[in-house]
Amino acid sequence: MSAGSERTAIVSLGVSCQSARQIRTSIEILSEALGEDFVPERHFFDGLISPIAGLAQLFEDGFPIFRRQDIAAGPGHPTWQPYGLRFLHHFREEGMDADIDAHFAEDLSRFSYLREKFQKLADRARVVFVISNSQNNLDEVARDTMIADLNFRRDELEGLQRAVDRFLGRPCEYLIVSHPDRHGGVDLPELTILEADESEWTGDKSQWRSLFRSYLGRKNIEPFAV
Repeated sequence: MSAGSERTAIVSLGVSCQSARQIRTSIEILSEALGEDFVPERHFFDGLISPIAGLAQLFEDGFPIFRRQDIAAGPGHPTWQPYGLRFLHHFREEGMDADIDAHFAEDLSRFSYLREKFQKLADRARVVFVISNSQNNLDEVARDTMIADLNFRRDELEGLQRAVDRFLGRPCEYLIVSHPDRHGGVDLPELTILEADESEWTGDKSQWRSLFRSYLGRKNIEPFAV
């Protein structure tokens, strides 16, 4: 899950599930850092594997909701084409193989609601999107789903920021978190490279909490794309 207060939203933009996991487990840190009462909030991209280029194109296209013909059976997991977003936890019963037809109506309703909720982020005084490819098993996920790689590229990150800002009609903030092997040499002040940890996918809570404290403690934050 992501998190929000009356004034501020801190929301995962996918790429990996670790962003949403660490936001949810750091709610007390977010509340302490900003002096606001944060609560868990479900958002559209919390549990999705979202390649940056496809995600940017989705917003460039006006963030349409998917139709049945847009959801392919694979590779690896249900995939929203042409954007390449992978649903690792949807269109299925928990722990079971995917059955798109059986679960399509339910998940279409769920994601239609979450899309409307995403649009309403424009009304918050402050919106911080968290983008991470720091999840240890992400290379395995990429192989299973035939994604070439999930490394960061500066032009794609900047394109995503511009596309999301245009969609919401306002500037937002972007906190970018990477793995030592996946930062792609990107040099941005908003990018933090975490030290490798031993978890399969959840990440190191202490590093994330330190990052949230540091980021939210800054006085002035400028967008990295113009």
